Amino acid sequence: MTVEIVGCSPSLRRALTMVERFAPTPLPILLVGATGTGKELFAQRIHELSRRAGRLVAVNCAALPREMVEALLFGHGKGAYTGAVEAKIGFVEAAARGTLFLDELSSLSTEGQVKLLRVLESNDVIPLGETRARPVDFRVVASVQDDLPACVATGALRLDLYERVAGVVVELLPLRERPEDLALLAEHFAARHGRTLEPGSVAVLRDHGWPGNVRELRAAMERAGFLSDNGTIAQRQLAEAIALGAPGAVYSGALLRTDRDGLSERARLVTACREHGWDARRAAAALGIARSTLYDRLRAAHLSLRRLRSESRALENCGNSGNSSGTAGIPAARSLPS
Repeated sequence: MTVEIVGCSPSLRRALTMVERFAPTPLPILLVGATGTGKELFAQRIHELSRRAGRLVAVNCAALPREMVEALLFGHGKGAYTGAVEAKIGFVEAAARGTLFLDELSSLSTEGQVKLLRVLESNDVIPLGETRARPVDFRVVASVQDDLPACVATGALRLDLYERVAGVVVELLPLRERPEDLALLAEHFAARHGRTLEPGSVAVLRDHGWPGNVRELRAAMERAGFLSDNGTIAQRQLAEAIALGAPGAVYSGALLRTDRDGLSERARLVTACREHGWDARRAAAALGIARSTLYDRLRAAHLSLRRLRSESRALENCGNSGNSSGTAGIPAARSLPS
């Protein structure tokens, strides 16, 4: 089944173009992006387009026990360590004729990185407790978080290993920098649950910074689907679903409290600020509270007026530039079909 990657933003299209161009080659590919931006999905797409006969083996390097890295990656012989009652192949050999996806590569220990580099350079592997090397044929796709220069500068990712896995570097931008993809993804996830979005819901989506990126959006849409009592997700239900996913939401009365219109405190604060041009004095007056109280409530709801204001302006600029260049900008997606 073809891997589906949803979006129309220039950065996403550029990333997909690079994948389509280099996936059929033997070059290693390094995916750079924050958590939740879809790196594993891209790895699946790369493997699919590579036409390699083997399978895709995904390894979360951050979850590998430090003392077991060598045995898990390269395999081990019988009796190699206490409890090794039989020989087993490692992740590298399991990816024979296929693709080895090394997620969060910079989380691998320095010793593990050194040994992995040897395997990549020699194209053979020596299981723990054995002395004979075995030839291996696999394609490497790796991923790191978005601060790649810092990873290399601090030594979290060895420079020699970086140079070996970065045959092609594909950058995946965070969702807040891909406003064109937001509505499309929300519609896509809502449709999975047999739901559509109420017209005007894009404004609610824009009011959130999506620090967890696509993964956070997918979870929010799933919650919204359960909150909806019919086939349409209303704006207030979407706002509540987003708020319920915020840190501390289960314990924060500010996030769970609703008013007579059914809007959560978080959604009402954002709406008031947006409708009054992100001016704290005017928004506070409209809500009938002091400006200091407004700031207290924003903090309780994990909101920053400065960030909301800057993100709103960035989206407006993106939308205007999108219209002038003929790309899919935000104004063209102000309302969603019901």
